[in-house]
Amino acid sequence: MFFLNYWHLYDEILADIPDDVCIDDYAVGVPWTFVRTGGFTGVAMTIRSDTRPHMRDESFIGCSLREAAECVMSWNGHEASIATAAINAWINRPKKVAALRGFHNEDEHAETLAERRKFEAFALYKERIRGKKVAVVGHFPNFEKEWSPICELSILEQNPHDGDYPAEAAEYVIPRQDFVFMTGATFTNKTMPRLLELSQNAVTVIVGPSVPMHPCLFDYGADALSGFTVTEPDLAADLVHRSSWQGISPCGKMADLLPPGTLL
Repeated sequence: MFFLNYWHLYDEILADIPDDVCIDDYAVGVPWTFVRTGGFTGVAMTIRSDTRPHMRDESFIGCSLREAAECVMSWNGHEASIATAAINAWINRPKKVAALRGFHNEDEHAETLAERRKFEAFALYKERIRGKKVAVVGHFPNFEKEWSPICELSILEQNPHDGDYPAEAAEYVIPRQDFVFMTGATFTNKTMPRLLELSQNAVTVIVGPSVPMHPCLFDYGADALSGFTVTEPDLAADLVHRSSWQGISPCGKMADLLPPGTLL
């Protein structure tokens, strides 16, 4: 699968964002950005690049959700992060995710953080990736120690640590993988369309709070979406306003979408 126009993926998602709903509050923190609109809240990983001009010079307070979401096409990382959080406020709202059967039956009623973490993508796929070639785009807490002994693991990073591949290696590394797990931040930084092209021969899972849980991503090559829906908006706002490095998990629930008729 090769895209004729990478923006088509974004256009299809933007088409579902309303223009008669306005933003009540937002904040760009480290590492999270959040947007609140009415009864819904969306979060996204903050892309910390502010070198390009903003598409919008005014505050996003009172801005329509659609107008804010269109800034996902911005090459200013802070602005694109706000846009992704705005998209997720609508696309990832709990009732919509539930209607798509995005919650595991047990997770829908899980109360503790430990119970919720049993349903994270890396836990769900642990047995399937044994002995396989696995690429992970982005860093995810704690999983490397568990996965390194059981698979041939390659990690690609925009800001690589020791042992990581730089992001530029994706063109060479990803096409030969059995599984590819990519951070939802690739949606914000606009690398997702090309990474999906490169991953066409692998089982491809898009992971993290930045993932818009939109079924159209299956048409572009994703095999599963493992994202997040905010159920504790006040806590999410507090974490972002304080730029707390605390994980976002206590603010909501994990959710997984598969193409219709597919079993994990």
